[in-house]
Amino acid sequence: MTANRESIVVSAGQQFRKRGFDDVTIADVMKAAGLTHGGFYGYFGSKDALEVAICERGVADSVAAVAAHGTGDKGADTTPLLRFVRDYVSAEHRDTPEDGCTVGALARDASRSPAEIQRIFASGITGMAESLAHLRQLDSPDEEQSSAPDFATLCTMIGALTLARAVVDADPTLSDTILETARAHIASSASA
Repeated sequence: MTANRESIVVSAGQQFRKRGFDDVTIADVMKAAGLTHGGFYGYFGSKDALEVAICERGVADSVAAVAAHGTGDKGADTTPLLRFVRDYVSAEHRDTPEDGCTVGALARDASRSPAEIQRIFASGITGMAESLAHLRQLDSPDEEQSSAPDFATLCTMIGALTLARAVVDADPTLSDTILETARAHIASSASA
């Protein structure tokens, strides 16, 4: 029973990140999980309950992904912050939302969701911004830096990813330019 629930959560998370809450049905989720539609209610009371579970898991994973960059190879060719930004604000992340950040993929959906989901997102956004501030401190341990959450970098990253996804099919060059410009802007602010 636990394996089936996990399969539903993983499948739904991928589909929600790729298509949004409204464009995914319970039947879609259950089919992708290899389970029957009727079995859904043995695991979740409603689609809303599934959305909450997906957000809790996905937002926690997004926060953990930022924090994990602070424990990587200290001798690498770039800083922990810039390594994370390079991975996050990338064509690969843009093109595979189903495998990426829940906060970046579902922020628009969260804005129209009940307060419970917005609270999950608020916690995750704050956690990601705090982790970004920590990465920024790791970049310059000898300099005095604010420990305040780094919302500016987070907004730049998520905004760039969102805009790049919005135009990629119509204007791939513009989409790539948006990503490159955001990475360059964050790099210049990190070295300032």
